[in-house]
Amino acid sequence: MDARAACRSDGLLVFPAPGAVVPTNVQFIIEGVGEEQARVAELAGTDAIALTADGEDAVQVKAERGWVSQEKRIAVRLKPKKPLKPNTEYRLALGTAFAEARVINDALGDNSLRWTTGPGPDKAQPKYRTRPSVAEGFYVDDKAAGLTRMLKLRAQVDDISPVYLLITMQRARGSQVKQVYPVPVNGGELLVGHDGCSGTFGFDDGRAYRLSFELFDAAGNRSAEKVNLDLSAPKKAGP
Repeated sequence: MDARAACRSDGLLVFPAPGAVVPTNVQFIIEGVGEEQARVAELAGTDAIALTADGEDAVQVKAERGWVSQEKRIAVRLKPKKPLKPNTEYRLALGTAFAEARVINDALGDNSLRWTTGPGPDKAQPKYRTRPSVAEGFYVDDKAAGLTRMLKLRAQVDDISPVYLLITMQRARGSQVKQVYPVPVNGGELLVGHDGCSGTFGFDDGRAYRLSFELFDAAGNRSAEKVNLDLSAPKKAGP
């Protein structure tokens, strides 16, 4: 069994996660993982996407180019062209090309892209309660699933909307190549790294890195606070 067959990660990741309560001025990020990368990349620059709700006119959505990770993911920003109605369930219609796409972070159990709006917009900047810090690291080299090299970070944020961190990472010494990618904060935690199929960032064993964080909420509000964190990548234990 090869690594791709073992981890089976092809699909879509969406922020905010389906089922979340979102503000009426919500913006979305959609990621293509594995075989869905190319289709998500083709969304950028189009406006053939809509949010639909029972009894309401469809809201057109503009897709903007976002980010490409070193580890086989691509993310596109989706911005509704007008505010959504409050206290209303909306579904995201991506088109027939995505009819069979799997929603990897589906919390609803029906592989759908739907959210319910709250009472109004979110216009406040998100604020850190605790800044990002390293909780633990993972290094697993499995013949079937490939190499997993991951860091779990913790960050507590005050905001009425779901939040994500736009992370810029580069080696502390040597290479000046920068990796830039968004990572959602879920329950005060976020994962940075990769498995055998894809991921948000690529690490080299035990190397020192500097991460810079920009904090955003689901309405696109950005914190004025800039945070940096120096850390070492997970590495294989023993000789």
